[in-house]
Amino acid sequence: MVLHGEAEACRVGLAWAISQGWKVVELESDSSTVVAALTHHGGGSSEVSRILDDCKGYLQEFNFIRIRHIFREANSVADRLAHFASLDHSIGPILDEAPGLL
Repeated sequence: MVLHGEAEACRVGLAWAISQGWKVVELESDSSTVVAALTHHGGGSSEVSRILDDCKGYLQEFNFIRIRHIFREANSVADRLAHFASLDHSIGPILDEAPGLL
């Protein structure tokens, strides 16, 4: 379930960056499994392989993308956004300005 959420967050984030016309992106995740799947040409976990395949396709849309693993402690804002979204709230409107989640 956690792996699925991390992969889905990456897919949604990448799709949103494409919709904004961004060409240079830095993607950070506290899931080393997701980062490894996106940075290596191997197969990912079958649990989320379709989501990761979508992400890999989206990566082609950028002129430059850096994908890196960060520790959970450095990812608190993303975790709060994910929790907020899991409560069935739309996060689209708050992405245009910094939410008061810190």
